[in-house]
Amino acid sequence: MITKKNIDNLYKVSSNLSFQCFKYANPHPKMTKYGVKFKPYKLSEEQREAQYYYSIAAGYEGKITKEQEEQIKAYLLKIKLARPELLEQTNANYEQWKATKQ
Repeated sequence: MITKKNIDNLYKVSSNLSFQCFKYANPHPKMTKYGVKFKPYKLSEEQREAQYYYSIAAGYEGKITKEQEEQIKAYLLKIKLARPELLEQTNANYEQWKATKQ
């Protein structure tokens, strides 16, 4: 069974990877007289993988297969060991997102 903590961790990883993609494409946003102009950006393959696992865990609560559950747990273990900084929340909207989930 996927716990709420694992779903939160998947959200944090996905959010942090998305922000990294944004910052890579927009290191110094251009100021115009109409406001800030950002360049369009693409999501990395790593972020798409995190988003895929998050959509499985959050979208199918209680209805996922044992294989999907094992894939999600293996992915989270890989993140915890290789890139633990992704589990720290840097998104300012996290608390707002978490409040809507309760």
